[in-house]
Amino acid sequence: MRRLTMILAFCSLAPPVGATTFTVEVGPGLTYSPATVTITEGDTVRFVNRGGLHNVKANDNSFRCAHGCDGDGHGGNGASSSDIWFAMVTFPLAGTIGYYCETHGTPTSGMRGTIIVEAAVPVELMNFEID
Repeated sequence: MRRLTMILAFCSLAPPVGATTFTVEVGPGLTYSPATVTITEGDTVRFVNRGGLHNVKANDNSFRCAHGCDGDGHGGNGASSSDIWFAMVTFPLAGTIGYYCETHGTPTSGMRGTIIVEAAVPVELMNFEID
């Protein structure tokens, strides 16, 4: 009998693994919606200003965004703006990142939110033989 060795992904019946983009609405008013987002390493958050003079600044200064993000290499400007704007931020590492609007909040009060980045679950490979 012929031996056949197969390697199957542990989650072979699961949907394909890939990064996801989540949207956080900035305003109208003095809110982020949702205020707390749970994502996985490698996912992106798209902040969209729906009205009002706002921006998004990380408590740890890792990003400051409105019309793009400061230092994004594309001329982004993280200063608060009342225009309808969007900004994309990708989170490569697990952790908790607080953020706030520089015009209407601080890291501890006012217009603020939290992104919880969970560790990605590695795909485990199984090796077995079929006779």
